[in-house]
Amino acid sequence: MKKVFLFKNYHHKNQEFLNYHCDENYILTDNFDEANIVLSASTYIPIENYPNKKFIFGPHFSVFPNNVVQKFNNIHENGIYIQPSQPSVNTWQQEFNFTNLPMKAIPFGVNTDKFKPDKDRRPNNSVLIYYKNRNPEEFKFLESFLKKRNIDYKVFSYLNKYDEKDFLTQLKKSKYGIWLGRHESQGFALEETLSCDIPLLVWNVKLREQEWSYRNIYKNVKSPVSAIPYWDKKCGEFFYNSDELEKTFDIFIKNIDTYEPRKFILENLSQNKCSEKWNKFINEL
Repeated sequence: MKKVFLFKNYHHKNQEFLNYHCDENYILTDNFDEANIVLSASTYIPIENYPNKKFIFGPHFSVFPNNVVQKFNNIHENGIYIQPSQPSVNTWQQEFNFTNLPMKAIPFGVNTDKFKPDKDRRPNNSVLIYYKNRNPEEFKFLESFLKKRNIDYKVFSYLNKYDEKDFLTQLKKSKYGIWLGRHESQGFALEETLSCDIPLLVWNVKLREQEWSYRNIYKNVKSPVSAIPYWDKKCGEFFYNSDELEKTFDIFIKNIDTYEPRKFILENLSQNKCSEKWNKFINEL
């Protein structure tokens, strides 16, 4: 069995999945020298000095290629950089011409045991609204629409650092959710909501500059992005422009009982499914 050295500097959701995956499939070692495979989220290693090891870097070095990742020397073809989804790979390779390491899009698994439908769930008329760093005028527009329709809602703002327990409690009360988010490399909160079998209406994005706080920084970045890099019709509906809200909402509500968001997660993004993807990925290194 292969031995894996894991630098523990991943986002905590990514770390949770990697602990699960490695415990199931590899021997975790604290000894760098004896490892066959090294995973490093953001720590630079001169891989040219270790031709007999395989290295998996990323995704936390930087938003875009920086001077650290540009130092990688893949002379032994023993390194690869990962991103959680294809739009991030495309941005790095096509817009920023990153070639020091090959890149692969691979998701981290969702904990479907923690995020699952509550057997005693009693949905009421309260809707979960998730708001993540979008134009405040868009949020006001959404609120105005909901008030006009007499829809009760509770807002969870990413920037306000909501409590996950409160989030889970609201999921038990909500028949559906509305997502006003920016671009995502994967989008754990959204996927965890889907895992609880909550269908979503998503006000989607196309460009990074739609992330409000960083609109000036990202204004020249033109690679296509999405708030839902993993999605299909089982999950709900999405739209891009404010004038599409009412029509898409009506379609969404008409079909509300036909969506199967948890099924989508179980088939594509559960810890078990992602572990299978990671095994295939690592075996092909």
